[in-house]
Amino acid sequence: MIDISKQTVNVNCPVCKRSITVSLKQVADEGLVKCTCGQEIQLKDSNGTNRKAIHDINKSFKDLENTLKNFGR
Repeated sequence: MIDISKQTVNVNCPVCKRSITVSLKQVADEGLVKCTCGQEIQLKDSNGTNRKAIHDINKSFKDLENTLKNFGR
C-alpha cells in the first residue's frame, strides 16, 4: 500500500534560502529540521491540516486497494 506520509516536500531555510527536503510525516509531527547552514527550523502543521490530509489520502488508497481486490469476485 502507498503511504503518502513518506512523500517529501521542499521548504526554504529562512536564513540562507536553501531548499530543504522534508517528509509529510515530519510536517505533520511538527518536527525540527536543520539546514546545512546550521539554522534549525521548526515545522508547523496549521490546525492539523497536514495530518488530516495524510489520514484521508491513505484511507482512500486503502479503500481503492480493497475495491481492486474484490473486483471480479
